[in-house]
Amino acid sequence: MIFYVKNIKLLIKKIKRGGSLDNFRGDRSKKVWLLTEIVVGVLFALFAYFVLKGKENILEGFIRILTSPTVLITDFLVIGGMGATFLNAFLIFAFNYTLMRMLGTPLNGLAIASFFTVFGFSFFGKNILNILPFYVGGILYSKYEHIDFKDILVTISFTSALAPFISEVAFNIHVFSEYAYIHAIVLGIVIGFIVTPLAKKMAGFHEGFNLYNLGFTGGILGAVIASVLKLYQFVVVPQRIISIEHDVELKIISSSVFLALILIGYYINNKSFSGYKVLLKDSGLKSDFVSKYGYGLTFINMGTMGFVAMMYPVLLGQTLNGPLLAGILTIVGFSAYGKTIFNITPILIGVFLGRFGSTTDGFTLALSGLFGTSLAPVAGVYGFGWGIVAGMLHIAVVQSIGVVHGGLNLYNNGFSAGIVAGFLLPIINTTKESVNKRRTKYLQRQKALHDLIRKAEDNLQDKFIDKK
Repeated sequence: MIFYVKNIKLLIKKIKRGGSLDNFRGDRSKKVWLLTEIVVGVLFALFAYFVLKGKENILEGFIRILTSPTVLITDFLVIGGMGATFLNAFLIFAFNYTLMRMLGTPLNGLAIASFFTVFGFSFFGKNILNILPFYVGGILYSKYEHIDFKDILVTISFTSALAPFISEVAFNIHVFSEYAYIHAIVLGIVIGFIVTPLAKKMAGFHEGFNLYNLGFTGGILGAVIASVLKLYQFVVVPQRIISIEHDVELKIISSSVFLALILIGYYINNKSFSGYKVLLKDSGLKSDFVSKYGYGLTFINMGTMGFVAMMYPVLLGQTLNGPLLAGILTIVGFSAYGKTIFNITPILIGVFLGRFGSTTDGFTLALSGLFGTSLAPVAGVYGFGWGIVAGMLHIAVVQSIGVVHGGLNLYNNGFSAGIVAGFLLPIINTTKESVNKRRTKYLQRQKALHDLIRKAEDNLQDKFIDKK
């Protein structure tokens, strides 16, 4: 903790000497990494307090997390306890953080989004072992294509959405094999190798209106792999393991991080919220807030959106758990790359309205709403009404689409959002084109009528002059 206190003092001195962090160019990125360490320090301090208070056996819980199948929905807070779950989360965070620093990956909006998304899903589905084969596959792909691994690192980090495939193949009790671990590692490497070209191709289907493109890609890839496994009688047993015991602790830890983000952003942005209104007007379509508005406003937006996201399950009467925390942190991450309070609100309303007349439970509604904000650009570009329609379609599709990949794609909502966006965009564009055509015809008729009246007036005026 002394290290983080020193970092905070150092940061304040630098800000006082140089003004806004966003005004720097040379060592700008280094200071932002320093800010990241401060946020992690706050998180670690709170985590240590609650773990010591609970007196958990962290090692035993951590081993259970590493060796359990992680098919949707497996809350690690139940499997391993709070201490072991946070240990898993910190190890994954440290791994990605170290890798990005070593490779010199730019800390842009999408990189920040990947940080928070992967960290969030380390509370359910991802552990430090089942994500590693994807990175090996990514490294092999970069060597094969003669490109820098850092250029595809963010894509590979998102690919860990398919981590349950690794755990299922390695630890499935229904299909025992002495080569299970080797099969799992090979499968992960293959996925990591082929996912980058697949992701580029799949992005064209939804035209960027689904922010979780790797969720859509993972859904397609997962469906193919799940079908092959099913062909050879590989049994995947669905799970619904959800924690209800750590609501208060998670709210305190999350709120502290969100507040820290707002305060840090405030300092970076010359101790003001100036310019935030401009950011809020952004449509969110292929929009990197870091490059467009700077780190200061981006962090302010991330912290603010964290509180907004946390309120959604609370208003629905849900206690915070691993999956819901993942949904909240994913919103926080993508608040650096497309999400604002204005473009996610219609989606949340649409998901909520979609429950009427259905048997959807509160947890599913909360989870689908949080992750359904992947469709935020639809509302940002086409307006509030179409955002609500997108949300209503999402809650319908997401509850049926999981069976396609057997619950082995953690970004199931991203898969659903890609389908909804691809389905909805032609309809929206056709409707808008039809409206524009009718408007054009109406204006043409108005112009013709105006010209006719003008001509009649001119004729009357000429006749009046002739009579004179």
